[in-house]
Amino acid sequence: MDTKGKMMITCKEATFLISKDQQDKLSFLERFRLNLHLMMCKYCRRFKVQVRFISKAIGRMKKRVDDQGIELSLSEEQKQILRDKLRNAQK
Repeated sequence: MDTKGKMMITCKEATFLISKDQQDKLSFLERFRLNLHLMMCKYCRRFKVQVRFISKAIGRMKKRVDDQGIELSLSEEQKQILRDKLRNAQK
C-alpha cells in the first residue's frame, strides 16, 4: 500500500496494516496513521478486535497441540516467504 505523503489512510490500507501488525512490527509512521484511522472508523476497530480474537484462539489451539506433542508450525523459510509477500503487497 502506498501511504506516503498523506496522513489519512483508507480502510483497505488500515486492514492491511492491522494484518501486517500480526506478523511484523509496524513503523512509527504506519502505527500513527493506523491509530489515526482507528479513532474515526468503527469498522476497522471491529476488524482489529476480530483479528486479535482469532490470533488468541489460534494461540490457545496451538498450545493444546504442543501439549500433545504434535508439531503444527511453518518453517522459517515459509515464514520468510509470507513476510516477503506482505512487504511486496505494501509497495
